[in-house]
Amino acid sequence: MLFSEARRRDVVSTDTATRVARVDGFVVAAGPARVVLLRLGKVAGEGSLLSWEDLEGFGPDAATIADVSVIRTPHDEMEKRADSRELEIMGKRVITERGDELGNITDVDFDLDTGAVTTFLTRKEAIAADRLIGHGRYAVVVST
Repeated sequence: MLFSEARRRDVVSTDTATRVARVDGFVVAAGPARVVLLRLGKVAGEGSLLSWEDLEGFGPDAATIADVSVIRTPHDEMEKRADSRELEIMGKRVITERGDELGNITDVDFDLDTGAVTTFLTRKEAIAADRLIGHGRYAVVVST
């Protein structure tokens, strides 16, 4: 599934069968490339982060969690950066380790069951996720 398709998906608590948030963004970690956090909006309580491991499921209609207690505030500096959207990968420049620019990320393809990222898409090409070296405020760096 693409990030663009999964964004704005409702997050539903299975213990109350109610909508408790909406998916606003994804935080990707390298080695191997995978979704580690969901950034949430329209949250019914405090906090705006959800660890991928705390998901019960991520389907075509909703993401499910056991209860709202798994939605939380940032625990460390990386999570604070994620919460502030600094680590948002969509729209970032992609450069190779040699310094060649490959365009900007227009979308990301990922596996709904595991959170594994498979492909970064730019207007010009599809970049295999196993090329991801790292990313930050300025750019996404991939191997040549």
